Amino acid sequence: MNSGIFTFAVIPIIVLAVFISVQLLRQKIYKPEYEGTVQKPGKWERAILLVIICVNVISILGTIMGILIQETEMMLVFGVMTLFFSLIILVLKRAYNTSYQENKEYFVLHTHKKKYKVFYENITDWRPSYNEISVLDSSRADGKYIRVNLKIFKPEILLRKMADMAFEEKFPTEDGEDPYKKAETIYYIANYGYKYLVEDYLEVLEDR
Repeated sequence: MNSGIFTFAVIPIIVLAVFISVQLLRQKIYKPEYEGTVQKPGKWERAILLVIICVNVISILGTIMGILIQETEMMLVFGVMTLFFSLIILVLKRAYNTSYQENKEYFVLHTHKKKYKVFYENITDWRPSYNEISVLDSSRADGKYIRVNLKIFKPEILLRKMADMAFEEKFPTEDGEDPYKKAETIYYIANYGYKYLVEDYLEVLEDR
């Protein structure tokens, strides 16, 4: 088989298979670990990291073998896989070094050696992000959005507060059909597996 065809056909299939498998398993069995009221990434995140490290080691060995036997196709395929999985390992290690805690007034997020304490009353906007919800804390001078992972943690109080605030018209936009992000907020929360938190608001939207 042509080296270029093999590389660009097989590698995306492997990567896609790994990605889909991880996402499906995460949705089915993932739970954060709790230390009192503090949430931390659970055993599933460690298992993912361990599996990807093992796959990466195999890719490295394959790359080295390809170099030794001067097999360009083998070296190229395993080299690209090594690069890809090395990047994934770096991302997972950063994600693992986090914790989350919430109560009825605020949440505390520790991530990348930074601590964010956000009072719900100070949240003035939110944005969708992959596996995350990004919230804007009006009390912060930098104007940056703070991202809370919806897969690693279970920010149930935060999400319910966001739903309440949307229906209290706290998130004004220029969208004529949804001027206060009511529908966008509720459907975003529901689509990430938290439908049980907003069933009452879903009924309101469906009755319109």
